[in-house]
Amino acid sequence: MRQEKRSDEIKNRRKESGNGAGLGRDCAVLCAEPKTAGPDQDIVLSKWIALEGTARLAKRHYEKLRERFPRRILDEAAAFDRYLPVEPEAATAMKSGVCGMHGIFHGGIFAGLWEMAQEAGVGLEADLRKIPVRQETIEICEVLGENPYELPSGGCLIMTAGNGNALVAALEREGIPAVMIGRTTKGNDRVLYNKGHKRYLDKPRTDRNYKEMEEKTG
Repeated sequence: MRQEKRSDEIKNRRKESGNGAGLGRDCAVLCAEPKTAGPDQDIVLSKWIALEGTARLAKRHYEKLRERFPRRILDEAAAFDRYLPVEPEAATAMKSGVCGMHGIFHGGIFAGLWEMAQEAGVGLEADLRKIPVRQETIEICEVLGENPYELPSGGCLIMTAGNGNALVAALEREGIPAVMIGRTTKGNDRVLYNKGHKRYLDKPRTDRNYKEMEEKTG
């Protein structure tokens, strides 16, 4: 019963975003049918995580951060919202063998991966060190005490494909940074590896926690 309720919550947020893949209203024309992952597929991420959250933090705490960082770094971070549209990678992926696509709603990349696997009924194994994150994000999060893996990550699209290397190559040909971070599995375990250490992805935080994060990032 709890699993069904969680799946319904995920689907409702996807509907609110404009289409089944959760890519935003502007992508509806690209994804008339939902793209859902399956087992034994490569997991590919576009661009970088935490772009949306970093831009918000840089703008909201600009003066405080100026005590630690040059203006050029903060101006660059504040402009990360230019990366938020995912229409280009969605369009390229649709022509390049994509099996599943999942936009990241709240809770950052950890929540996005968990929700993608939950909705598809699969497990996953991913390498934390391969998850792409900008240096500006790391430094701003360190000063403000935030976790980059839990920041709003609009602009980063989770995709799965039978041949992740081919999908990455297709995206890069279009000038879109992309990287393969792991694979989906037939079980239910959602596992992250970091330098040989193994940890399980936790169920995403509640909507109340999401609201608190939204308030913190502005």
